[in-house]
Amino acid sequence: MKRARTESSKDDRKQFILDCAEDIIEQGGLKELSIAKVGKKSKLSIGTIYLYFENKEEIIGHLTLKSRQVLLKNFHESIINEPNALNQVSNFIYAYFKFYKEYPFYNQLVSYYESNTGLEEPEYLKSASLDINMFVVKVLQEGKKQGLIRQDLNELEFSFLMWGTAVGILQLIDVKKEALENNLKTTEIDFFNSYIQLIINSLKK
Repeated sequence: MKRARTESSKDDRKQFILDCAEDIIEQGGLKELSIAKVGKKSKLSIGTIYLYFENKEEIIGHLTLKSRQVLLKNFHESIINEPNALNQVSNFIYAYFKFYKEYPFYNQLVSYYESNTGLEEPEYLKSASLDINMFVVKVLQEGKKQGLIRQDLNELEFSFLMWGTAVGILQLIDVKKEALENNLKTTEIDFFNSYIQLIINSLKK
């Protein structure tokens, strides 16, 4: 029993450190994260932080894992009680938009490894990313069975293409919000819905 309590205490402290790191990122962006600032925020010594995490990249990795797990949970929830596969695609892409707006630091996390070429994603992150891809694949396969999605579609390839374009569209919305309003006379949600319709049209038989 004593060992179980000890392990529980370690897990609680590790989660507390991650919560403090997440607060720092939410308030100041990913650039503000450092072991020293996590120590100050948590009121733990730097030595104690290093007992749980080798460096700030490992902290970022765990927060990225959490983000991907929450995103996948939102995807699953978005298609509950919706039998039509094309509508499911619309729903989970829109769920990504809502997730991105709710967690504005998410894109910083997912792009961290892409923008730091010397870093490689740990296996647990690759696995979490594949789980998201396979969710999309299963929806697309069901769409084929329903006769709604073209049979020549490569589901896994399409899931990667959709992921990349969705991230790009959201970045465009952030950077070009004023241009969307002034030049296209549209809102960011209407613009994103146009993107969703583009995806749906590309899937139809």
